[in-house]
Amino acid sequence: MKKCLALITSIFITTSLFAFEWPLSEVTEESYTSYFGQNRGGLISASLCFKEPGEVKAAETGYILAIITDNNDDTDFFPSTLGTSVILSHDDNLLSVYGNLDKDTLTLNDVNEKVVDSGAILGNTGNSAWQNDTSHLEFQIIDTKDKSAINPKVLMPRSEKEIPLTLTGIFIKNKNKDFIDINVYKSFPSGLYRVYRKRNPVAAPYRTSVSINGIVLDQISYDTVSQENQKLVITGKKKYTSTDVYPDDYLQLLGEAMFTQGKITLGLAESDILGNVKQLNYNISVW
Repeated sequence: MKKCLALITSIFITTSLFAFEWPLSEVTEESYTSYFGQNRGGLISASLCFKEPGEVKAAETGYILAIITDNNDDTDFFPSTLGTSVILSHDDNLLSVYGNLDKDTLTLNDVNEKVVDSGAILGNTGNSAWQNDTSHLEFQIIDTKDKSAINPKVLMPRSEKEIPLTLTGIFIKNKNKDFIDINVYKSFPSGLYRVYRKRNPVAAPYRTSVSINGIVLDQISYDTVSQENQKLVITGKKKYTSTDVYPDDYLQLLGEAMFTQGKITLGLAESDILGNVKQLNYNISVW
């Protein structure tokens, strides 16, 4: 499967909210082909990928760091999977990355130009990157100080709506790596378990959590994508790799918890960037 670029190391976000504007004229809950943190070809995506073609604008005033027009031109941060792209440098050690552009419509041609104003047209969406769909923008925010990819939605004005959350298809993974349907089985031996839900093909939650008897034991945040030991990770109570979070094309990790003997209530929750929450509780016997 053709892949979006995914990047880089864990941070705690201290940047002011809403520091950037959207790089497209109109953004709604229906605008995306893939969220930040989504499964993209077996990797945790560090991009927002948009559905509709159109003019691409600078999300904030910045300097031109790079204009990439050669699909074989790799750099340390930005491999050729981005296709024709523009990279702008901003205050607070941030970069904005605009990938999958149409080379013939680029308005910038000199990396020595001093300033690109917020809202300036950079070019049109194209089909230059390694994408499954054509003519859509792949957008990233990078923190160069910590070499981190930040969820762009953290820094953007909030949309009025998000794709509705779903919390269905719950499976428990045991130490033998067996996936057990929790709607069929309600009794388990004691031990450490990972809890998965059916993956939405476009949206990814902003946070997920797993609790036992009302005590949160694990909470995964999709603020950033990190890199540990050459592997991409999302942060919960530990660093979860792409294969931990997405063991296949159908499931996504909610978190893990230790089941101890007795009657327990397993609580599952996920929320979107607007704070909308879905929750489920399961009564389980542990022996």
